[in-house]
Amino acid sequence: MKRETELFLALFLALMFSSGAFAEQSELWQKVGSFSPVHLKTFVPNPAELVKVRKALLARSRRDGWPCADVTEPDWTENLKFEELPVSARNKTVLVEAGMGCARGGQGANGAMWIVDFHGDNFTFLATPQMKFNGWLYSIQETTSHGFRDLVLGWHMSAAEAGLTYFRFNGTTYQAIGQATCLSDGEGSERIIPK
Repeated sequence: MKRETELFLALFLALMFSSGAFAEQSELWQKVGSFSPVHLKTFVPNPAELVKVRKALLARSRRDGWPCADVTEPDWTENLKFEELPVSARNKTVLVEAGMGCARGGQGANGAMWIVDFHGDNFTFLATPQMKFNGWLYSIQETTSHGFRDLVLGWHMSAAEAGLTYFRFNGTTYQAIGQATCLSDGEGSERIIPK
């Protein structure tokens, strides 16, 4: 009888903790509205910045997990897309997206992405594909952490379904803190289901 009571108590506690985690995830996703395309301003890096970013992407390509590490010619870095990312009032933060090729899916929607924080002649990566920062920018949230706004990325799985990942800045880098599935009915209505 004691063993059964211990098992029941363990199961009850597990359910309590998991329902708390679900409630936190549900609350997190309530603030994410229906998708509306995020229009960012183009950022034109100076020649020195461009060379540094391309070299850094080539150097880390194996860690980022896209098949570009096996590409012998570095031309996949020739068609990168640079956009101003308005996530911080005090930093020069740029979203870099891979163009068509080894770091972007065949249909063009899902691809490798990096957040680059420029400071003077140098920069640091705030998010990389190694951190699961892939897909397309779904939304920039109002919520901030350590002076940087939260981000939500999408990953197209079909015409009616996308995976969503919620990212928050931890003071050093953006980290995934939640996942959801977004279902679309084809008439502009979406439903976000937290995982």
